[in-house]
Amino acid sequence: MQEVIQSTIQALKESLPADAQVTQQDATTHLLLRDNQKHIDITDAIERAQTSANRKKNTQQLTEIDSFIQYTKDQNCQNEGYIYADPENRTLTAVFNDFASNTSGWRDHRAVFTAALSREFSKWRSNDRKPMSQEDFAIFLEDNIADIAEPSGDTMLSVALTLEAKTSANFASSKRLDNGQIQFAYVENIDTRAGSGLIEVPREFAIGVRLFKNGDGYRIRARLKYRLTSGNIKFWYELDRPENALEDAFSEYIAKVQAMEYGYKLLYGRA
Repeated sequence: MQEVIQSTIQALKESLPADAQVTQQDATTHLLLRDNQKHIDITDAIERAQTSANRKKNTQQLTEIDSFIQYTKDQNCQNEGYIYADPENRTLTAVFNDFASNTSGWRDHRAVFTAALSREFSKWRSNDRKPMSQEDFAIFLEDNIADIAEPSGDTMLSVALTLEAKTSANFASSKRLDNGQIQFAYVENIDTRAGSGLIEVPREFAIGVRLFKNGDGYRIRARLKYRLTSGNIKFWYELDRPENALEDAFSEYIAKVQAMEYGYKLLYGRA
């Protein structure tokens, strides 16, 4: 290692003015240019010329919990490091050179796992409590029918197709039924002839989706809401406490880290 440092210093001297001076102080190397009294710290340049770094300093981003666990295990820094759990931001951060065991670490060697939302849950979450036209709501149901766990997909598909077919209807009234359905009465004109009918849709349904990428599936209930205005109808749904489901799902990642056998202390907070 010392040979590499000395050879790098010699190479620097050959390209510098004659009055330049290179000095070493502890683990740092400095360049002094006397003409204009300029001082340059060239410690990093010396380190980059070496075959390996003087110490580890990096933040490794990981997208899968088992990869995070394996990476922290490989660092073998149980005595110097902590793992921080941040449920609010859904992150787990390992700081390998922390202040544990009476050491004053630089806290710049890290691994971060972020629990990213799955595509399917992101779609349901982004449309939560968002009013949609009759046609848009029908298309949304049809496009995401695979995520609906209750009632059956066939039932909800039938609702979606019926709503799509009645986009020109004039809705007159709504009624809550004892069987958990909402009944809408409508009037429509087909080929100059007036007709009327009833449509029933469930007041509640449930989706079954992965909350996080590569995560387990969760069931979340949703309440169907609507607004009748001058014969037109707007639909939307309200997910039942989705944040609680996210907290529960993330707590499983925390429990998995806590179950590791190689001794990192886990703290709650931001690293």
